Amino acid sequence: MVAAWRDESGQLRTWRVGRRRLAWRPRFPQPEWLAGGDGGPFELLVVAVLLLIGLGYLLNWLAALLATSVVWPWRAISGRWPVVAYPLDSSLVATDDQRGDRPYQQRVTGRAAAMALTRQWVRNVEQQGHPDVAVDH
Repeated sequence: MVAAWRDESGQLRTWRVGRRRLAWRPRFPQPEWLAGGDGGPFELLVVAVLLLIGLGYLLNWLAALLATSVVWPWRAISGRWPVVAYPLDSSLVATDDQRGDRPYQQRVTGRAAAMALTRQWVRNVEQQGHPDVAVDH
């Protein structure tokens, strides 16, 4: 589910909230040294590095999909479902030093409990801008 919230400045912020379906969510690496090129002689080298990074990203996605083919049935059998919430806007990163940019996550027992927690987190995001997370058990 997608939840929206207006911050103090009136800007609309969106969050993705729901059961985690993939074994993990691959992230595209964004090294700071690749930000902007000057068109110099090393441009071909930068393009080659970008291609290698893209290949690594693709392989990470393939590994995540392969692992999901094992993890998904295990979650269905065990009944333990992780529920996650993360901002879709890259500028909305938690400022709390303990949170960092990790998504909110909590494991619950049963699909019904996972859906109830998802609905609760959507209400929390719409009301206060972030989900309320209990201690993971």
